[in-house]
Amino acid sequence: MSFNHKKKFGQNFLTNQNDVLSRIMEVAKVNPDEAILEIGPGEGALTELLLNAGKKVICVEIDRDLEKILMRKFGDNPKFQLIMKDVLTLDFEEEIKEKVKVVANIPYYITSPIINKLIENKEYVQDIFIMVQKEVAERVCAKNGKERSVLTLSVEYFGEANYLFTIPKEFFTPPPKVDSAFMSINLFKENPFENKVEEQEFFKYVKMAFSNKRKNILNNLSGLGINKTDLKELLEKNGFSGNMRAEEFSINDFIKLILLLKGR
Repeated sequence: MSFNHKKKFGQNFLTNQNDVLSRIMEVAKVNPDEAILEIGPGEGALTELLLNAGKKVICVEIDRDLEKILMRKFGDNPKFQLIMKDVLTLDFEEEIKEKVKVVANIPYYITSPIINKLIENKEYVQDIFIMVQKEVAERVCAKNGKERSVLTLSVEYFGEANYLFTIPKEFFTPPPKVDSAFMSINLFKENPFENKVEEQEFFKYVKMAFSNKRKNILNNLSGLGINKTDLKELLEKNGFSGNMRAEEFSINDFIKLILLLKGR
């Protein structure tokens, strides 16, 4: 059965498969006692390897045209489960019900919403191994420099991100405009940051700090109604400069700064 790739679902399937799929399995280290969640299985190239390695594979696919292909290939396998729906509407409590390791080549056009969805459901997600656009992986995994963003901090607050390897655009059909990367997010079992600054408060300050990338930390944080002179003095007294940009702050710097602002 021939399959026509759909631009609206961001479908780019691996063609130079064996090397990349072997590498994915090598870094994801799927164990026989692990349930796997695969988002956007496509025609099932990775699914087959995951079924061989894991206890169970739950595939979430939005494209109805792929349902028959996947069911014909794996429908008889008791370890295979297919959920036909948009992953962003998935109810983990109702439909997943157990701890899963995510291993997937996700649709690139909704990368950030998918990462946020998985983090929101962290009680059901242990580790995340995903293929994304190279520049997105560089941004999420950036330890310093201008690539850092709210998304970087969103991941750092809940876990540790690592850039694993690059996949050239020529390895896909149809070839995308940019190279891809495989990355991991290991979610904290015990979060070292939550006890210091709770989630809602952390993101209030982080989003304000990044609210205008052209402005420095002093100008952006003054949007919270803090007097600029007081803020400048507080920053300088604690080893920061008002001219620093948000991307120059590590997560520990942000935690320290938020605690200082709360305690002033």
